[in-house]
Amino acid sequence: MPDSVTSLVVHDQSRTDARGCAELTFGRDPAGRTYIRRQFVSYPYHICRPLTFAGDPDGMATLYLQSCAGGIFRDDRLREHLVTEEGASAHITTQAATIVHSMDRGTARQEVLIETGAESLFEVMPDPFILFPQARFASAVRVRAHEGATIVLTDSFSSHDPAGTGATFDWFHGDVVVEDRQGRVLARDRVRVSGGAIVERCPGITGTYASQGSLFVIRRRGESTELVGALRTATAGIDGVYAGASTLPNGCGAWLRIMAQDAVGLRAAMTAAWQSTRFLLTDRVPAPRRK
Repeated sequence: MPDSVTSLVVHDQSRTDARGCAELTFGRDPAGRTYIRRQFVSYPYHICRPLTFAGDPDGMATLYLQSCAGGIFRDDRLREHLVTEEGASAHITTQAATIVHSMDRGTARQEVLIETGAESLFEVMPDPFILFPQARFASAVRVRAHEGATIVLTDSFSSHDPAGTGATFDWFHGDVVVEDRQGRVLARDRVRVSGGAIVERCPGITGTYASQGSLFVIRRRGESTELVGALRTATAGIDGVYAGASTLPNGCGAWLRIMAQDAVGLRAAMTAAWQSTRFLLTDRVPAPRRK
C-alpha cells in the first residue's frame, strides 16, 4: 500500500470485536480507472461490482454497500474501514436508507474509519438512518484526510413510527472526527438527541424538523469560501428545509447542516448540495444514483 495511506490499524480488532465488518480499499489502475484492490466483508454486509455513471470524473467507481439483514438490530456492532489509495476516485452509497429497529433492551453501534491517499476523491454518502421507536443507536465516523485528498461525507438520520402511534426512538448519538495523517484532530461534530426532543418540537431546538443531516466537504487546500457559498445556494428555497453552511476549523473544508421536516426534504437538500459540490470540484454534474 502506498505511503500516502496509513496502515490498517483497526484490521485485527474489527474482525474480533465486530459482529459485522466491511474493509474496502480502492486503487487506481495504469489506465486511470478506479477498482477494488482489496475487500473483506462479513455478514450483514454485501457488495457487487463497481459501477460507472454519467457526469462522474473519468475513472470514478461507484459502489453500493448493501446489507442482507434488513437493517440494524439490538446489540449489533458494525465496523467499516474504507480506503482510497493515491489518485483513486470512488463513490460509496447504500442501496436504501438503513432502518435501526426497535429495541426492548440493549443498544447498537456502527463505527466507520475513512482513509485517503494523495490526490484522491472519495465520496462516502450513505442514505439516512431511519430510527424506529425505542431505537438506541450510536454512529462514530473517523476521517484520516491526506492534505491532497478531497472527501465528501454525509451523515444523517430521520425518525419513523411504522404503527403511526406517535412513538419515537430513545436516543441517537453521532460523532464525526476529521484528523490529519498523524492523528491530530482538525474538526469534530457531535450530535446527541433524544426522541423526546423531536416529539416535543421545542422552538429553537428541533421545532418541526424530524430529520437532520450534515454534508462535509473535507479539502485541506486553499480557501473554502466558495464551497460555503455553493452549499448555501444549493439548499436555499427547498420546501420544509432549514440549512446553514460554514467553513470547518483548521482550514479543512466546509460543511452543511440540514434540518428537514421529513426524509423527502432531507434527500432533496442532500442531493442538491452534493451535485453543487461536485460541479464546483470537477466541473461536472453527477447523475443521481438509482435506489
